Amino acid sequence: MLVKQSDIRAILMNKLCGEGSLMRVPEGADYSAEDATNVLLHAATSSSDSIEAAVQDLQVMYPISRIPCADTVHTYMKENDVGEMMSFFRKMNSEFIDMLDIGNSPQTVAMDFHTIPYYGDKNTKGVVGIQPKNGTSWGYSYLTADLVEGCKLTLDIVNLTALNKNYGTLIEGVINRINQLGIAIDKILMDREFFNLASIITLDTANINYVMPAKLDKRIKKILRDFEMAEGMVPGVIKHKFRDKSSPNFYLVIVPNKNYNPSKREGKDNKKFFVFATSIKFDSVKEFTKNIPKEYRKRWNIETGYRMKNIFKIRTCSKSGVVRSLFFILRCIMHNCLNVLKQVVSITAYTLKSAICEGIRDCLHVGSDLIRNQSIVGFYNRVKRYNEDRELQSRQHLGLV
Repeated sequence: MLVKQSDIRAILMNKLCGEGSLMRVPEGADYSAEDATNVLLHAATSSSDSIEAAVQDLQVMYPISRIPCADTVHTYMKENDVGEMMSFFRKMNSEFIDMLDIGNSPQTVAMDFHTIPYYGDKNTKGVVGIQPKNGTSWGYSYLTADLVEGCKLTLDIVNLTALNKNYGTLIEGVINRINQLGIAIDKILMDREFFNLASIITLDTANINYVMPAKLDKRIKKILRDFEMAEGMVPGVIKHKFRDKSSPNFYLVIVPNKNYNPSKREGKDNKKFFVFATSIKFDSVKEFTKNIPKEYRKRWNIETGYRMKNIFKIRTCSKSGVVRSLFFILRCIMHNCLNVLKQVVSITAYTLKSAICEGIRDCLHVGSDLIRNQSIVGFYNRVKRYNEDRELQSRQHLGLV
């Protein structure tokens, strides 16, 4: 089955510019949402990776086509609402979940904070304090939740605007929205930042299993010293809770570091033990202490996802939180579309970028196609049926059916 490059662009444009589109344009605007989205997609998928460069590139190649200037595109973007864009993203995910039929079995989810450094005025709206990174301790911050097994999708995005993180509220909101997608959560993999009372209480109340590294505070360091004196450098599991009376019980899973060098000073890069906090029940300590580190390693798929999203990154100097959020949401959409398409066609991020660029070229050269006749659901099901028919024919030819 031949998959045309114009089809790839068309199904994306159908989704991005259809009813409840990602980017709305003002009523009576000179250009359509499709005109502006062509510029956005060109910036995200070509070497002209900014709105200004994308406009210049398209205007040189297609001087008689309807291409808005960069200021116009920025004006349109600023007219949008971050909440509406987040809702659009979640609605799109709901369709993907139905297509992939993954709502029937419990899923492993990774939750993480993603920061984008900012080098301008720290008082700019939407800018919050972040861990020092690339010469700045200010930036934009997003909480993301991703599927880390099977078809890897970013399920939810939360745009953080408060100076202080309310971990309980953030986690509860993400869990509720994932449940609304029809996904049952088996467990959540989180980084060390979530090891606090509010997070543990929220997860326990929601009856959600979790795995996260424990922060080595004075109490846990004493537990490790006592454990080593009593048992030696061996794996173990200890029941634990925070000092607060409201703290639920959970397990500390103690795993010896095979690369520990006793001749060097013990510290961040030379730990005797790795310690994980989890609520997962177990039978065998031996098997449990082997499985927990393996489970937690799945969380690194979310880091791989960030690298994939960066392939679709649009550079900007804009101070607008709306514009920056739009660019981040678009990266997540491209990441999700790529991973959904991978289920039915052989495609890479660079193949997808090339297909979109070629599709934009064809559109501007011959005129707009009927994008509303190109549904990503229809395309997915059409290719899926074709693949299933080919598989059946092959099995019949080999006498397997």
